[in-house]
Amino acid sequence: MPQHLWRGDAASTSWCLTNLGSTPASVFFEAESMSSVVGVELPDGRRVALKRRQATDRVVACSQAHRAAWAAGVACPELLAGPTRLDDGTWMTAERWVPDGSPEAPPDAATRYADLLHLLIAALRDSDPAAFDPPPPWAFYDHATPGRVWPPAASQRWDPESPVVPAELRRLAAAAGERLRAEALPVVVGHSDLNGLNVRWAPEPIVHDWDSLAARPEAVLAGIMAVNHVELPGRGAITALAETRRALELYRRSRPFSDTEVEIAWAAGLHVAAYNAAFEYLHGARGAVAAKLADDGSERLRLAGC
Repeated sequence: MPQHLWRGDAASTSWCLTNLGSTPASVFFEAESMSSVVGVELPDGRRVALKRRQATDRVVACSQAHRAAWAAGVACPELLAGPTRLDDGTWMTAERWVPDGSPEAPPDAATRYADLLHLLIAALRDSDPAAFDPPPPWAFYDHATPGRVWPPAASQRWDPESPVVPAELRRLAAAAGERLRAEALPVVVGHSDLNGLNVRWAPEPIVHDWDSLAARPEAVLAGIMAVNHVELPGRGAITALAETRRALELYRRSRPFSDTEVEIAWAAGLHVAAYNAAFEYLHGARGAVAAKLADDGSERLRLAGC
């Protein structure tokens, strides 16, 4: 996008002056997702990512974990300030702008992503899992809202249980969710969305989107990673069955799973894949993820013990 002068509201401008020592001079990047992200340049030339989001107190835990990971040597943008709760209820943070890297993983992406998840779980082992509730919606299979497969959406436009989403996807997700809720496994804190949307390779991984941390059983996080690590910006994708199996086997070399945990990993991967497929329909049409689940969703359910 063309760089333009900063026109932020009074609250953001005042926050920057207090926490960064100056107000932004210009804006060179803007994006909306789970949070509003604005890349700004300060008068002294520093480039910073300002993030503002509607969120629960879990944002504090995610920010503390972000700082802990950075201190432990995990490559990620340094968190410079925040989180601060503003008068309108949103949370504000500032990160050092890190433009390096490619969303395309190096050869043998499954190995690299399995190693990265191990690294993150180890770096965050002292985090309090209870502070990360509720998890992101794609990993929130144990919500308590009656009559819904996924938790309530932030808006009707982006509700994965919209009538435009085929009932078969909800059926797959419901069965996977039931399998996930049937087990009470120990939880760890880790990243629930490791893929090309949130990791840049330079050539080592640089981890972004610390709001996607979640306290889930390790098999759940591994199952999501095994299915979802091939997603890229603008290109939804999940791994084929053989690739999913290989990614799980690679992860289990360092942390063996019981037979139950293997099933839970398959269930978690299917649950998040159905969620992503639902969003393909919300964006206007069946995509690659929905097409793959039409071919192999039943087999993934079988591997999950359903």
